[in-house]
Amino acid sequence: MIVVLAVVFLALHLPYLPASLEDLDSINFALGVRRFDVAHHQPHPPGYPVFILIAKAVRAVAPSETTALALVSAGAASLGVLALAALFRRLDAAGTPLPWRVAPVLVAMTAPLYWFTAVRPLSDSAGLAAALAVQAMTLAAGSARALAIAAFCAGLAAGIRSQVAWLTVPLLIVAGLRAAGSGLKRNSGSEALAPQPLALMALAFAAGTLLWFVPLLIVSGGPAAYWHALFDQGAEDLGNIQMLWTKHGARDVADALYYAFAAPWAAWPVAAAALTCAALGVLRLARDERRALFLLAVAFGPYLVFDLLFQETFTSRYALPLVVPIAYLAVAGLRLLPYDTGLAAAAAIAMFSAHAGGTSIAAYSRLPAPAFRLLDDMRDAARSTAQPPVLAPDRRESFDLRRPITWVADAMPAVARTLPAPPQHEWLEAVKYWNGGGRAPVWFVVDPLRASIDLIQHDDPARYRWPLPYPVLLGGVRPNEMDWYRVDRPEWYVGEGWALTPESAGVAAVAGQGPSLSPIRGWLRRDVIGRGRLLIGGRNLDPTSPAGLIVRIEGHPVIDELIAPGAFVRSEPLADVLVDVWNHYLYVGVTVETNRGSKVAIEQFDASPERPLLGFGAGWHEQELNPSTGLRWRWLSERGELTCEPNVPFEASPVPLTLHLEGESSRKYFSRDSLLSVRVGDRLLMTMPAGNDFSVDIPVPALSGREPIVLETNQTYVPAEQSRRSQDRRRLGLRIFKAQLRRASGPAS
Repeated sequence: MIVVLAVVFLALHLPYLPASLEDLDSINFALGVRRFDVAHHQPHPPGYPVFILIAKAVRAVAPSETTALALVSAGAASLGVLALAALFRRLDAAGTPLPWRVAPVLVAMTAPLYWFTAVRPLSDSAGLAAALAVQAMTLAAGSARALAIAAFCAGLAAGIRSQVAWLTVPLLIVAGLRAAGSGLKRNSGSEALAPQPLALMALAFAAGTLLWFVPLLIVSGGPAAYWHALFDQGAEDLGNIQMLWTKHGARDVADALYYAFAAPWAAWPVAAAALTCAALGVLRLARDERRALFLLAVAFGPYLVFDLLFQETFTSRYALPLVVPIAYLAVAGLRLLPYDTGLAAAAAIAMFSAHAGGTSIAAYSRLPAPAFRLLDDMRDAARSTAQPPVLAPDRRESFDLRRPITWVADAMPAVARTLPAPPQHEWLEAVKYWNGGGRAPVWFVVDPLRASIDLIQHDDPARYRWPLPYPVLLGGVRPNEMDWYRVDRPEWYVGEGWALTPESAGVAAVAGQGPSLSPIRGWLRRDVIGRGRLLIGGRNLDPTSPAGLIVRIEGHPVIDELIAPGAFVRSEPLADVLVDVWNHYLYVGVTVETNRGSKVAIEQFDASPERPLLGFGAGWHEQELNPSTGLRWRWLSERGELTCEPNVPFEASPVPLTLHLEGESSRKYFSRDSLLSVRVGDRLLMTMPAGNDFSVDIPVPALSGREPIVLETNQTYVPAEQSRRSQDRRRLGLRIFKAQLRRASGPAS
């Protein structure tokens, strides 16, 4: 029965091998299969020599390193099904019926994380299969020789994946202690065991470890060279990885628990079912089968502590070993149901899990990873670019793309140069490039969670996403999703001190920069001057005093007025602005300043000779950001105005526009649907219920004057009036994620 399950498991995975490498570790493994060199992270320390040796053997018959690594994972996970059965058989009480022995194997092997990781070109599945086999051998050991063999295999398995030791050594120690206490025979004969079984097992474990560790030291250039590579890896892990050991707030603890226990089941309903049943299983085993509960705690408890404290919180695959005890405990809990109905519940969990895992591997295998799709598209685009582009990755992408670039090698698209990526100031390198006379297209590669690209005028990006129905199964993958912006001579860009995004506002506040301290600078392309318009907005944060606002272009005043407390937005034509004709630069400078001591943040800036411009006026709150998702929004109060500038040339007729809106369901805050109305003057353009998340395009008639577009909603609330923990006195209506003004047949503004 179990052999059939293992064969079916393998058959259902072979058609869905990945189309490319994906995680940095998988690239390191593939480089190691090609040429083993730990000093150059081929693969990364500690080196995984046994895993690489197996992958090299498979590569001899596989068409590529990617396929070889995936085949090792799929084959190991299939063997892991047999190891699961062997381990659970040693945990079960005597006389356990066959269906109840098969059920935990079925739940574990179909767990979405187990199912999905089985096709990834990584060492996780192979390491877990080896650990489970050693655990089963340890529990089955009836002689000194058997324990020594298990210890030797544990040492050897650490060469597949170092974390295996956390799953095997504690159980070996307990088995050794029990052997010493019970006078276990050295073999099946009558000869008594020597009084130091732990010493014998330690020697066997050391022998298994040295079998791969000594050659590893030799090929790495000696102990000093290997230690140097290992130390560098450890320093990088502690410095760049979020783990509970270094960051342990309440939210960090919640995240760690979620990724350890819930994420492996992909969806909350099945996670809740599995974990609830597992909790009942703990109670049942504590009452009836304490031996099994004790052995589970010894076998998986140390790894659980290690995973929670010292491994990256958001890397879902690190929780793979924890699927095993949860599956066993869940089925143990289901045995509390009468008339063996728990078997039907176990089958239901397995069916839903297999569906989640199966649809995920199908989607995963369909396309290359985002980073490799990006590089392929860049290579194609570079062929048709007259001038080699400049590459401008943000901080994260500058690190994460290094290994994919190494892997593609000569297939990397030709670029003129790659700009530096100083943390939180990456966009300034592009500013320096353009101000220094650079004219080649700049290709920004941006983490979707970041917003610094909005300090530069840009068109919509090419977006590279994982197509998975359950993205949590790839949690922590690097490189992850990314956006590619092709920017060729933008209409404007700004320097430091602006608050155009929540991120840039925070950077400016930390640096002590802003228009009330010293003028903040931006730049406009020359063709914007004389025929374009400038839109600028923000917030006077002083509740009682007006502030003077002065905007100059090359010293020429464009705006000079008092700004009342609260939000403001201004739009000015640039037809009368004169620019020095001897100035040969493509960009001209803009300065914005307010009187010293005022509290003004410049939150909106746009300029164009032809694009429609849109500004958030009265009735809108400041932009907000969720840094964990990259989602940005503004709250609409009961009435909000959008300042519109169609930017129609003087001699042309007004053109119809389209207002694109995306927003959140009002049902998250109110018991009934809110109504959203959109009007211009006395003309009602649209009324709709906002009971669901929405994305709508609203035709806007040609604007003859400067009427604002007005959004209204019929329900608002004040957070501070609903919770004592909030001091937020704003009146909130609808959360709007996106508002764009477009020409009826043109691109977004």
